[in-house]
Amino acid sequence: MKSLSVSLAILVLSLPFQNHVVQGSIFSRNRHHDLHDHLSNALTARESSFCGPHHMPCPAAEPCCNNGTCHTTSMEACPISLGCDSRHSHPDGCFSLPACRNLKENFKDVKALIPKYDFKGDPEQAHWVSDYHHIAHYAKIDKHQHKLLLRARRDVVQTQSGGGFGATVSSTRWNKYGTFTAKLKSGSTGPGIVTAFFLSNPALGEEISFELTGKDPKKVVTNYFRRVPAAASNAVGGHAHVIANAQSHPLAHSHLESHEETHGLKADTTKKEHTYKIEWSEGMIRWSVDGKVLRTVHAKDVESDGGIPKNPMQVQLTIWDAGYTPVTMDWAGGETSYGVDDMDEYVAAVSSVQIACHDPKEGNRPWPGPEASKRLKLAQAKAEADAKKFRKMNKGKYGHKKGMFANAKSFFEAAILSLLKWTFVLLAIICGAAYLTDPKTKSQMTSSSLSADKRSLATTNS
Repeated sequence: MKSLSVSLAILVLSLPFQNHVVQGSIFSRNRHHDLHDHLSNALTARESSFCGPHHMPCPAAEPCCNNGTCHTTSMEACPISLGCDSRHSHPDGCFSLPACRNLKENFKDVKALIPKYDFKGDPEQAHWVSDYHHIAHYAKIDKHQHKLLLRARRDVVQTQSGGGFGATVSSTRWNKYGTFTAKLKSGSTGPGIVTAFFLSNPALGEEISFELTGKDPKKVVTNYFRRVPAAASNAVGGHAHVIANAQSHPLAHSHLESHEETHGLKADTTKKEHTYKIEWSEGMIRWSVDGKVLRTVHAKDVESDGGIPKNPMQVQLTIWDAGYTPVTMDWAGGETSYGVDDMDEYVAAVSSVQIACHDPKEGNRPWPGPEASKRLKLAQAKAEADAKKFRKMNKGKYGHKKGMFANAKSFFEAAILSLLKWTFVLLAIICGAAYLTDPKTKSQMTSSSLSADKRSLATTNS
């Protein structure tokens, strides 16, 4: 009894007084069940960033992107490169991608380029975004030279492979067919470095490209990547969705096919500027350098191989280190060198980019349009009203300030836990006191004391 009382006392004393460290609530069911039962769809979607057939719909301000996640700002159009999956988004959550608009970019305005993380999806913000500005500021517009400069270095950022880090600049508008021209000087002045001008759909992996490697500055690589699905494909909201398995990701049952060719040039692409042109239509792709056609691919001739890209793409310019990855090292000319102190750099200089859209009318319309903006504002206002309503009733477990009900609930839980605790402590004290004052206990203690004295005396005499 004595040991039991002491154990109970120790156990109860170890209980916390404050209920914020208690994982469960004695007033409610499991927190996840409680959340799904009481919070609105808008708040519930924020509990998990995933979306799709087995997840709850994203709220209007967080559309479901094609990579299977809810993004935080629909104005970024998921965030642009990932596209919006209308099947698992709020009806007002998906915007169309900003359409192509004719452009003659001479890089005289430094505001034409902004970091990608500052881009909110509105193409009127800027013509270009620096995709990796948050990692390294290796892309910038030189206001004195009126050039876009792309650098590859290793002094600040070293990749997992041990190589350097480059820069990628992407257009804020998406283009489906047209003529795209860039005047640039390659920065691939050594083995391993690749300078590229291309059209790309990052979500699908499709592209149409010019690539200049450090393997041979008098050669240029033309290529196009086409995503070939294992099942039929259909376009939803301007983005490709592969109808292969409704339970899986849209890209799970497809693969990319590369169609690369290398062409010899008379001049060194790293010594002076050259003009690179891509003509892309529904029926063909044509690559030209300095007005000379290098390659033409007709869609009808490659239909059995999956055809040519048909999905909207961004215009991109990049410089990157391919010399530290075994897969691309030989292709790019070998291992990249940054000098003995890792301070050497490679610089690509772009003096102009021209975009001639296949259909410029769509790009001249306001984006995303007055109706879409109105729908979004109404949906966001409703979501915010729901959020305020439920913040008053939540338990303060999701970063919100506790409401009156939650505070009252917390007070009563703490009071009951404290009462239980001190009740057990009092019982333990009473039981211990009763044990010590019991006559039988005293008699046993006296007998034990006398026996101990006799043993001690006997030991002394011996």
